[in-house]
Amino acid sequence: MEKIMIVCVVGIITYGVYRLFELYARRRERIAMIEKLSSGIDPEVLKVPLHTPKYKDISTGSWAIRIGLLLIGIGSGVVIATIMDLSLMNEYQNNNKFYYELRNVAEVLYPACAAVFGGIGLVIAYVIEQKNEKESRKNDK
Repeated sequence: MEKIMIVCVVGIITYGVYRLFELYARRRERIAMIEKLSSGIDPEVLKVPLHTPKYKDISTGSWAIRIGLLLIGIGSGVVIATIMDLSLMNEYQNNNKFYYELRNVAEVLYPACAAVFGGIGLVIAYVIEQKNEKESRKNDK
């Protein structure tokens, strides 16, 4: 526990020093910008709105599909791992040594299947998002 406290204290002190330097650096930057503005820029230039390209926020509507497909993937991974676990364990329950070794290997099966199928769910979400984006581009043109 003491080792964790040492790391936490060092991290907090480092973060505090960083934020202090950042505060002074931003202050100097703002003061320099104010001085530049007051020393010779035409105020009419600042009244004209900038014409920047408008980008569509892609990530706004896609979070629901991402999270949904991720949870579906994780759920199906756990179901498949459970089915594999139950089917393998029933065959080898009589052999104690092999059963315990297989049981240790099966513990890795649950997070591995959840991660693999969760990743597959995210890939499917990405493909769906790309398809929707292409369709919206065709409709915009």
